[in-house]
Amino acid sequence: MTDKKIILVYDFACINGGAAKVAITEAVALAERGYDVTFFAGVGPVDEKLKSAGVKVVCLEQTELKNQLSGLKGKLKGAAQGFWNTYAENKFAELLSSYSPQNSIVHFHGWSLALSPALFSVTAKRGFKIAITTHDYEVDCPVRTYFNYHKGKMCDCAAMSYKCIFTNCDKRSYVQKLYRIIRQKKLISLLRKNDVSLICLSEFNKSIIEHDLKFNCKRYIVPNLIDIPQKIETCPENNKFYLFVGRFNPEKGVELFCEAVLKAGVKGIAIGDGDQIEELKKKYPNVEFCGWLTAEKMRPYIMKSRCFVVPSLWYEGAPLTVPEIQCAYALPCIVPTPCGAQEYIEHGKNGYIFKSGDLSELVKYMEEFKDDALVHNMHENCLKISYKSQYEASSHINTLIKCYSLILES
Repeated sequence: MTDKKIILVYDFACINGGAAKVAITEAVALAERGYDVTFFAGVGPVDEKLKSAGVKVVCLEQTELKNQLSGLKGKLKGAAQGFWNTYAENKFAELLSSYSPQNSIVHFHGWSLALSPALFSVTAKRGFKIAITTHDYEVDCPVRTYFNYHKGKMCDCAAMSYKCIFTNCDKRSYVQKLYRIIRQKKLISLLRKNDVSLICLSEFNKSIIEHDLKFNCKRYIVPNLIDIPQKIETCPENNKFYLFVGRFNPEKGVELFCEAVLKAGVKGIAIGDGDQIEELKKKYPNVEFCGWLTAEKMRPYIMKSRCFVVPSLWYEGAPLTVPEIQCAYALPCIVPTPCGAQEYIEHGKNGYIFKSGDLSELVKYMEEFKDDALVHNMHENCLKISYKSQYEASSHINTLIKCYSLILES
């Protein structure tokens, strides 16, 4: 398929999170295999890896929406760009004018943080087949996460139903929710005009998405890629700390983690950053807050951890930190259900699965991890697990290329 051309689309041209990492890594790996790859992004700077791999980059050098929200003028400008980014639409049309729908695929990783749904009007008019990786639930849910930020729990509304429309679940305000509803209606109308294939991260991720789909599409499963490091020798049974890694956003459950650490009478390490960090530092002195760290700088903190805790309160599709940490450090994990992380854990063997949001159950499993022999046995079981065949970059790219071929041939 090296005669085929690939246009990858994401809001950012640099790595600032999991979705960006996957999109940029895919672009680099595909280019290194000889494919004609273009990366279309709204916000810079451009990652050096893209340049080095020979990926053609179109970066609009625009501003992320959330950074435009100060003052009335900024809010109006951000709202207009988020709903319909005319500049991005025109530049995307200009780009696609040099490609043919017969031998080119447009693969979206994200558009709502800078680029807007306007891009889908271009692909529809020009007849391109498109793929969308479902890093979250953006194609269904107007707030993208099926999470009610006011109640602090998973949403029980069918996306875009009357109940959904009249529920104030947005983290900012109900006005913002109504804006998202209007934008979502426009998105759905555009996706109905496109030939869409969804690239889901896991069976769990796919099952949640299928609940409320409002347009026809094909579905494929391509597990996200992870960095597969060599096993690092650890003795978690000798350690005292319980580890959290992630954004300090309400849906990630960092406060649930901190509260469980407090009630279990153990020590915690929280790696990450976000709006909640200063408040949490004051409230939970028995948790060491490290800020956001690179993978290399995380290592000493993981090395002194007893287990890894994923306290997510939303339907997280496939959190990659679990296989990354188990693969490298053979660290047992405590993860929630329903959540994509549960697919990595065999309860009682390489970790525990607790009911999402259930503080008492999370505390119970943290207390069980005080048993050195149990931690050692789970560590030994983790050493036997290999994620290499499923999650390494070469396997991911092979599966992705097969999907591209099937999409273009259908």
